[in-house]
Amino acid sequence: MKKMLLSLAITAALAGCGGGETLEDVKKETPAVIPAATVKFDPANGVISVPNDLLMSGTKDGTLNIPGELDANGVSISRAAYANPSMALGALDGWSSQVPFKIDLAFPPSISLDATSAGTPGAVRIFEVIMGASLTDAQCSVAPAGAACKLVGELTFGVDFVTKGSGDAVAIIPLKPFKAGSSYINVLTTSLKDSEGRSIKPSSTYGLVKQETPLITPSQLALQGAVNSYENVVTSGGAISKDDIIYSAAMTIQSVGPVLSTIKSLLAASLQNQALPRPAVQVPEQPMLTVEQVFAAKNITGLSPAFAGVQYQKGNVMLPMYLSTPTGTAITDLADTYWQGMCDSAVAVLGYKAAAGDAFPAEPISVNDGTCAALSEGRLRDLGLDTTKHLTKYNSIPKVQSMADVPVQVTKPILPVINMIRAQIGMGELTMPAEGWPVVILQHGITTQKESMLALTASLAVQGFATVAIDHPVHGERGIDVDGDGEDDFNATTGSVLAYMNLQSLLVARDNLRQSAADLLGLRLGLNFVNDESLNTQDVTYIGHSLGSIVAPAFVTQTNTPLAPQVDPLFKVNTVALASGGGGIASFLLESASFGPFVQGSVLLSADTAESAEFAAYTQGPAISNCGEADYSRAFTSCAYKEFTAALTVAGETTKIANIQGVMTQFAFASQTALDSGDPTNYASSIAALGTPIYMNVVVGDGALNKADQVIPPMTVNNPIAGSLPLARLMGLTTVAQSQPLTEAPMSYVVKFTKGHHGSVLTPAPDVGAGSNAQDSAATTTEMQLQIASYLATRGRALSIANTEIVTD
Repeated sequence: MKKMLLSLAITAALAGCGGGETLEDVKKETPAVIPAATVKFDPANGVISVPNDLLMSGTKDGTLNIPGELDANGVSISRAAYANPSMALGALDGWSSQVPFKIDLAFPPSISLDATSAGTPGAVRIFEVIMGASLTDAQCSVAPAGAACKLVGELTFGVDFVTKGSGDAVAIIPLKPFKAGSSYINVLTTSLKDSEGRSIKPSSTYGLVKQETPLITPSQLALQGAVNSYENVVTSGGAISKDDIIYSAAMTIQSVGPVLSTIKSLLAASLQNQALPRPAVQVPEQPMLTVEQVFAAKNITGLSPAFAGVQYQKGNVMLPMYLSTPTGTAITDLADTYWQGMCDSAVAVLGYKAAAGDAFPAEPISVNDGTCAALSEGRLRDLGLDTTKHLTKYNSIPKVQSMADVPVQVTKPILPVINMIRAQIGMGELTMPAEGWPVVILQHGITTQKESMLALTASLAVQGFATVAIDHPVHGERGIDVDGDGEDDFNATTGSVLAYMNLQSLLVARDNLRQSAADLLGLRLGLNFVNDESLNTQDVTYIGHSLGSIVAPAFVTQTNTPLAPQVDPLFKVNTVALASGGGGIASFLLESASFGPFVQGSVLLSADTAESAEFAAYTQGPAISNCGEADYSRAFTSCAYKEFTAALTVAGETTKIANIQGVMTQFAFASQTALDSGDPTNYASSIAALGTPIYMNVVVGDGALNKADQVIPPMTVNNPIAGSLPLARLMGLTTVAQSQPLTEAPMSYVVKFTKGHHGSVLTPAPDVGAGSNAQDSAATTTEMQLQIASYLATRGRALSIANTEIVTD
């Protein structure tokens, strides 16, 4: 994580777009003026605020051009080098949809920003536009790439975004995610004032290039053309004039769905094409075993007698792995295991085709080249043009690195016992439906395993559900043993959480999330070919806890998006229940009471700053006395970071604390941008549009002893669309605190619990750190499981809330 982000040496990337030597000569001839506050913008000298589509200039594959991606010979850096957070942005086809960002300003001595003006509507205006070389608009498809082509509309201050002063910058804070794949132009206006009440001025570079008079060099003309296209398009609607504009910059939001959508299409194609692997869940004959016996073998006792009425079985399913296998056992050996395209980017192919003319090979030059062409209607090829093969909207077919034999956990009701339990609680006798038991897919949280979800199987069996579950990648039975010694070298359940949520390589963290969603797609399709007629694989629901809730929106969006009438029933998930999830992963991790200190400590250790070196020395000295051996585990790093920052605070080291916070802000920007295509926030609007009924529970705390969720906060301080409750809002869930009667159409709800903790849906045990006591924790577990079971049993048409004392609206 060296040299994290926004001291980008942008000059190299923008050499073809900036002012150049002649522009400097022009500036030298400009008469001196009274010093004024200006917007920082001088691309030729590396002065630029991001997000900014100028970093798309000259792209060969449709990704951002980040300085340092090419060596002195013009050769792409190694895949492992993209572990650097700055470099990771170079693997993306655009910017984050949700992370707050800043536009930097320059002030003369004793002058500062008028913070009131920075937070006033009109100081910053954002316009949705269509850019040139559009893939979706015929008129703009022939316009130059990088130029604004057409105005779509203006975003609304206070509804879509807000702004505020942030030191020598104006911060732009989304209140809704920007649309994936869409483009926007950020505009600063003369309403932005300095502390003297004067309007902030354009930089000298921006002032020159926005002039109508043509400049001299090709690079100047290119920048002038881009800026003028921005201003021409945003003023075309008549809502703003060019005289109002002191700065404009385009930003294209990265795509988030094409790769997973392609995976679903390939899975669907496997139904007809035998050359493609078709998943099938297999459950071999095995001795009768109950979940109660499984728990007893683990010395877990004192549970509901209903667990004796749940049959436990193990099976397997073969799933494609798009993550590659590490070659070493250090966490850094995971750096290059992120997903890779099987083909050259369409951008590279088009560029080569235009340059080669008749020499362009019309026929495949290899088997893989032919496969790429066949799967993409000729848009993609494998001609050796694209060495990095980053997955984007221009290159959406991932390479299958291996096939994984994934263990599957299966449970089913044992009727004599279940009917005895039902009779005790006043429920009628249950019989297996003629079509078989409806199936619930269970997905566990980070650092746990599929067996942890067995805690839900009794309440589900009482309602007549079977369940299936698999481990997330690099969890449970899916750990990675590199050296073959029988011990997993990477396993987030038994080892470090970094094996999955990889802070050393953000692209690996992103693709672990995508692999989880892809695995669920494969599992869902594979259920249709299970060798067990007692399962009704046309009636499938889903429950996710924590990480299982985080990956759910991506999975559900893909599995429920219509593809073809004959295929859609094989993927459909009819109802969803989410426990303790959230969106805006980077923001909630940094602010998580449980994970935040570990994340921040790990980031600081790798930040290559003076404070980083000081913290590293602290971990080798003072921290050891209170935090134990310096093993850089989650417990040690969390302890050391909290002690280190507390010591700085006591010592009044405000500058160092500010510098550390600056590192975290930079990391939040880089990490959220890298993680975006795996983040649930970016699928929330699709979930709402699909109408899939969803239940969600969130522990908000009671405002006294029982704290809010300590792992995924309900809300975050620095990002208003991160956390649990914003995700629920974006998915269109209605907050309820009382039972909801049976309705004709399914409904979607969020229930806020005042008691309990992050894991309450699975365990009645209290969490001392969350302030939950034994009685309230047990009550919360009972209530959460009741709500989920009643919601799924009615397929989202009713919700039972029995204990209204521990929920709130």
